[in-house]
Amino acid sequence: MKRLLVLLLVLAGGLVAAAFLVPTNAADVNGTTISQQSLSSDVSAIAGSAPYQCYLNSQEYLSSNGAGSLPAVTGAGKTENTGDHPTATSAFVATYLDTEIGHQLVQQVADSRNVTVTPAQLADARAAYAGQISSVMSATTQTQNPRLTCGATVPLTGPEVLQTLPASFVNAQVQFVATASVLQEQLSGVGSSDADLARYYSHHRSGFDRVCVTVAGFNTQAEAQTAATKVAAGTPFSQVASQAQGGPRGCAALPVFSSQLPSTANLGSLPVNAVSAPIAAGGGYLLLQFTSRTPTPFSSVKPYVEQAVQQAGSTATQKAITAAERHASVSVDPRYGVWVPVQASVFTPLTPSNSDVLNPSANQAGVAPAAAGSNG
Repeated sequence: MKRLLVLLLVLAGGLVAAAFLVPTNAADVNGTTISQQSLSSDVSAIAGSAPYQCYLNSQEYLSSNGAGSLPAVTGAGKTENTGDHPTATSAFVATYLDTEIGHQLVQQVADSRNVTVTPAQLADARAAYAGQISSVMSATTQTQNPRLTCGATVPLTGPEVLQTLPASFVNAQVQFVATASVLQEQLSGVGSSDADLARYYSHHRSGFDRVCVTVAGFNTQAEAQTAATKVAAGTPFSQVASQAQGGPRGCAALPVFSSQLPSTANLGSLPVNAVSAPIAAGGGYLLLQFTSRTPTPFSSVKPYVEQAVQQAGSTATQKAITAAERHASVSVDPRYGVWVPVQASVFTPLTPSNSDVLNPSANQAGVAPAAAGSNG
């Protein structure tokens, strides 16, 4: 689901604002309102979950290749009651309002195409969402940045993160993931029913084989090519892999390994016992060999089939969302900032007016925030 979430949770560009209004809600998207209560509830849920904040920060870190970061969630304001969350920063609220607007737009695109979500698809989306969080948290473990890892030496898992959030918040995120997934499947031209997915699987069966893999790692492409030449001359690959501190890496469905390597690796066409060309990965180069390759039934690889179909529909889905953005009418409550149509983002003032805050001493001079990203 990683590519799906990057595609659909980070929405940007092109929305056309309606004539300026002062709405009674946080925002209005083509006549559908996002209530103040809904926005406040979601922000409060995030403010109360340090693990989920670490996930959002990790997701932003990965999607920006380490160049971006989200605003802090909580600000300088304090509450009277012990245990209450401190006030949220205007920059984060604007960022999350962007997310809410993006979610509403995707829902409207789905509604226009009569997309419906079954209980089974909701269950699949829940598992995929938890898996996405686990993958993101695992990918940032080595940074040792507490904003990304929450200080954990072992990566937090999706279920661990989600259990720190209210059920209503999690259910809303799962509903969005399910809707976006089914939308992609439908726009792929394949469809989203089990019969549709099974038909796709039958035409691409070998792409979902279970493979067992042996790997050898090298610092440079030249070293990898030299090792490949030795194998071609008769040296067993197991010996080469052992000398390179490599070896067997287990067995799994082919998409599991393919997703961890560049598409140029073209693992689907690699015969059993053959050795791949050098593959750039992780700052070095790999040689890879399938020691076995076994056909698998549809029931065992259905999640991977869904991912493949969603990826096939990603371009058409993005095109539909972009078209919807161009014709959208959006207004935002001024207390959250100013809607900028060109960037389709909510921008907050650099420093609020003293008359607008209860504690003027909390004002801090700052620089203009980056365009708010959507990391639902």
